Amino acid sequence: MWGIGVGVYFLGLFHRASLGVAGNDALDQLSISSTALGTLVMVHMGIYALMQVPAGLLIDRWGARRVLLAATLTMGSAQLLFALSTNFGLALLARGFLGAGDAAVFISVLRLVAEWFPRRRYALLTMVTALLGMLGNLVATVPLVLMLEALGWVKTFLITGAMSCFYGLLLLKPALTAPYREPPGEAGTKQEAPSIVNEALRNFRIAWRQPETRLGFWVHQSTMSVGTYISLLWGYPYLTNGLGYSNEAAASMLSIYVIANVATNFVIGPLAGRRPGWRLPLAFWTATAVLASILTLALWPGAGPPVLVVALTFAIFAAGIPASQIGFHLARDYNPSKVIGTATGVVNAGGFTTAMIAAVVIGMVLDIGAQGGVAGLNNYRWAFLVASSIAVFSFLTMAVSALSVRARALARVAEGIEVLVPVRERTWDRIWRAVTR
Repeated sequence: MWGIGVGVYFLGLFHRASLGVAGNDALDQLSISSTALGTLVMVHMGIYALMQVPAGLLIDRWGARRVLLAATLTMGSAQLLFALSTNFGLALLARGFLGAGDAAVFISVLRLVAEWFPRRRYALLTMVTALLGMLGNLVATVPLVLMLEALGWVKTFLITGAMSCFYGLLLLKPALTAPYREPPGEAGTKQEAPSIVNEALRNFRIAWRQPETRLGFWVHQSTMSVGTYISLLWGYPYLTNGLGYSNEAAASMLSIYVIANVATNFVIGPLAGRRPGWRLPLAFWTATAVLASILTLALWPGAGPPVLVVALTFAIFAAGIPASQIGFHLARDYNPSKVIGTATGVVNAGGFTTAMIAAVVIGMVLDIGAQGGVAGLNNYRWAFLVASSIAVFSFLTMAVSALSVRARALARVAEGIEVLVPVRERTWDRIWRAVTR
């Protein structure tokens, strides 16, 4: 069951990342501006983020397998429509449907992990899920560029869309009972099921009330949003139009991003799983490095940063993806089983909400600076600098949330109450306590 779910995630990441190397083709195919191109990603990411809580609720209510079946059929149909799109309106509709299908995939697979494996395996399986899914992102770099050059826009997206639709056949087999699924309530205690809206609101309130869920939301946002809009949209045009890379060289740089993602997963994933006390330091320092990297691209003088610097910044952006999974660990550990899907969806909305906003903001700045022409390096510098202000806000909010959660845990320890992750008071905790008194 988990393996079939990972296959859907592989396809989902491939579809999601496909516009990353097809962005320049989309400008010509659809005759659109940079702002419109950013809007395609905004709609995908926006619907993805908005659908996180409803998707979590559907998973909690109907089960991960059924939701995955609906998701892969929706994504496949969306890519078929995208292949036949000849104008911005159809392309926008297709990307919207793609975002709706994509929204349910990762949290569905994480729900399968929670139901089919013991708690001690959750961090490892989350890491492995992300690694296998990133193979789809890897295929959406150099192989997709070659496919677009050989087959063209229509055939390429028709083939990739059909793949998802056919894959859905694997999910038609009835599911077995998961060994770690929480049993239903006691027999004979029939209760009227709440409406789906009331259940969504109730689950959201339960999840959001947990300070650790809110911290997970900000961790996810501050670590992965920059890498998302760089890898899904603006990294490729920045490399080709801004730095003058060839299509193949730009795709290869995005491949470095994927490879770095895989490599850092093997470091951050096990550490976060085996050393719960290291989770927040890992998230903090990764978010710091991500913020420093986007500022490096924005502020590097002259003809732009050298290849090694660009590769290093892309690798750091990639490290933000496994670091963002720390948010899922927080949701898994501090929420009741019945709302894990919803809590995971809330966390997952964090990074994608910011990525959606930043993608459009970058497009708008590029259009203003380029004034109808092709955006150059200076235009990308200004665009990344504006986007950096969003990253600064996410970083500061995560830091404040982390200090608040630590203060709560330290207060419980002082009262002799057991906490899930042991904490030791640090200088910054004392400063925070003095400031908030």
